[in-house]
Amino acid sequence: DHEENVSDPRIRKTEEMCVVELLLGVNWIALFALTVALLLCVLLYWLSYRINWTLVILLSLVMGAVLGIVFASEDNAYLVWLDLIGNIYVNAITALVAPVILVSILSGFIALNDRRKMRSIGLRSVFWLMLSAAAGIALSLLFGLVLGLGKGAGSVFAEIASVSDSTVSAYTDLRSSVDQVFLNLFPSNIVSDMASNNVVAIILIAIVLAVACVSISSEEGSESVAPFVGVVESFKKILFRVLSYIIDMTPFGVLCLVAGSASQIFSNREAVLQLILLVGLIYLVAIVHIYGFNSILLHFWGGVSPVGFFRRIFQAQATAFITQSSVGTLPVSIAALREKVGVDDEVANFTAPLGTTIGMPGCTCIWPVLLAIFYVNAVDLGWGVSDYLVLALLTLILSLGSAGVPGIAVVSSIAVFSAVNLPVAAVVLLMPINTISDMIRTTCNVTAADVSAVLVARQTGALNDAVFAAGDTRKSHGDAKLKGVKA
Repeated sequence: DHEENVSDPRIRKTEEMCVVELLLGVNWIALFALTVALLLCVLLYWLSYRINWTLVILLSLVMGAVLGIVFASEDNAYLVWLDLIGNIYVNAITALVAPVILVSILSGFIALNDRRKMRSIGLRSVFWLMLSAAAGIALSLLFGLVLGLGKGAGSVFAEIASVSDSTVSAYTDLRSSVDQVFLNLFPSNIVSDMASNNVVAIILIAIVLAVACVSISSEEGSESVAPFVGVVESFKKILFRVLSYIIDMTPFGVLCLVAGSASQIFSNREAVLQLILLVGLIYLVAIVHIYGFNSILLHFWGGVSPVGFFRRIFQAQATAFITQSSVGTLPVSIAALREKVGVDDEVANFTAPLGTTIGMPGCTCIWPVLLAIFYVNAVDLGWGVSDYLVLALLTLILSLGSAGVPGIAVVSSIAVFSAVNLPVAAVVLLMPINTISDMIRTTCNVTAADVSAVLVARQTGALNDAVFAAGDTRKSHGDAKLKGVKA
């Protein structure tokens, strides 16, 4: 019977029709788009070992834009697999927000070591670093709001806007009850707060743990908390190694994410102009902060020539701009402070490293605030003065803990967006712009830390004016390391 059924032409025709229908039901164009994207990812991986990292990111942006335009379709049906990969990348980097904030703040505050240092050099360093952060926030709000950053750029976030009703509703609820908002900021359950990325609660937990650790160390000796400190530092190294793995995936994530929205972005000329304005405004605000705000501090509180100071730390600024790493710039920065500016060893070795964890106005203030303004105006959320004050306050709090490594601005931005209930997908969507602007932002971070070191040294009598006067003729050991610093 089976042989008869197989030989029956009607049955064979039915089976062939089923196969044809199955083949027709497969989204072959989507699979082809995925194949092309994977081949481009292989090419990007190959290029990442041969050209500058920033160029790799720019290439991924261009490739993603071309893919998005070529495979544009209704509801992005041809890019469904690329959207999936992009969303996986978003989830991966978002998962690191809570542990990165917790460990960064713990490590930074524990570095103060004892109560005496906390009261003198430590507190002064924190004050000036946080003042620089506050200035970055104020300048970002001023320029961003006056220029109407993001207005007319709704197509950039077209997909986000179409699914962000719950986010907008959540923010509306947040504004309606201020007392409930502040209540929710304080931790109620450490595990749940970590799991839900309750950013401010995580910060408060980290500060309390750090203060308790320093207090016990001062009273009972550092040996009593050495195991805890060792765990924190070891976990920090492991965590940021994992973060580096994810950051290494940035070109692939950017390619997939940009492809999903390229047709909307590039169909609106005004949106493209707004994206260019965003990059330009980041550079403008950072430059005003670097050479305007810091010059005022140096002249009136540091008692040194701003022009002379910037000339003496130019090597550090150049290294920061090239490497996009505040930590990687430390050897050059500390050497310049000690040998060209005249900052005492203790202050230079303490304040400059602390500036890679606390403050960092470029990455933790200027970029997140301008990006938030860009998104709010693009989707017309209609924020008021109180909303921007909340944004400024939360950004300032978040600037207490960060890390001076390439890509940390992504985590900081996601933390800020999470804290004010804005979609983190907006941050990832604009990561190519983030990378381009990271050069000037890192320069801003390093400059703020170096200026803070000078101000602390002046207040504590640890600034040698004779060394500053001879700074132009002295050769910094950091100069020889400039070529060896890795991003």
